[in-house]
Amino acid sequence: MSEERRRWWVAICASAVLILWAVALLLSHGAWGDTGGKGKPQVASALRSPRTPPPATAGLEPIPLERLTITQGDVQELQRSARDGLRFGIDGPRQRAVAPETTGDDVGLRFTWLGVTDPVVPLASGQVREQVGLKLRARDGCNVLYAMWRIAPSAGIVVNFKRNPDDHHSGECGGDGYTTVRPRFMEPLDPLVPGQPHVLRARIAADVLTVFVDGKRVWEGLLPADALTLEGPVGMRTDNARVRFELLVPQAGGPTSRR
Repeated sequence: MSEERRRWWVAICASAVLILWAVALLLSHGAWGDTGGKGKPQVASALRSPRTPPPATAGLEPIPLERLTITQGDVQELQRSARDGLRFGIDGPRQRAVAPETTGDDVGLRFTWLGVTDPVVPLASGQVREQVGLKLRARDGCNVLYAMWRIAPSAGIVVNFKRNPDDHHSGECGGDGYTTVRPRFMEPLDPLVPGQPHVLRARIAADVLTVFVDGKRVWEGLLPADALTLEGPVGMRTDNARVRFELLVPQAGGPTSRR
């Protein structure tokens, strides 16, 4: 056999070995799908089917204004629903409200931030903040758990609770009794854009509080024992933030509804 012919056969054999090795590798990783040959590659299917995030408002419904107790500030009922479908508005620098007939472990807020109020009013501590958020287990103005979306001076979710067992009105406790809850998981948030709608939701399960933004988990942490002793309904709060909104509470007859 000539040297040229021998090299030709060696090249063919080497190519055949490489092809067989590649086929065996593909089969061993299941890349050819089912044995009937009808399915597409399993790897590609897995990439196209990511885990679905939790619904932003599942199990919640908007509460009418007559079932909302305004404890500070003013809420306006819009004559015509805005383009985002929201029915109520806040223009003042400080607003507080609760939904007395609810339990305190699940609440949502559909809202659109319109910008900062005029005037801007400092908190009882003297600090100036722009924020919108939720109340959970709100016994009164001195004993309540907050999940707040800070707008300024820095953007992000902040969870704290206020506990003053002997006081019941904010004029009695002022800015006393606050404890910030540290997250075990947190994702940064982009700054709010005026006119852009969002859904903020907070939910307590056992001793864990989870906060969602637009259906995505962005904050989670263990509540300390003092926070877990709080009892009361859900509600909302704004500071120096103009918003359109609807407060969302558990649907009637649901597992966290008292109605």
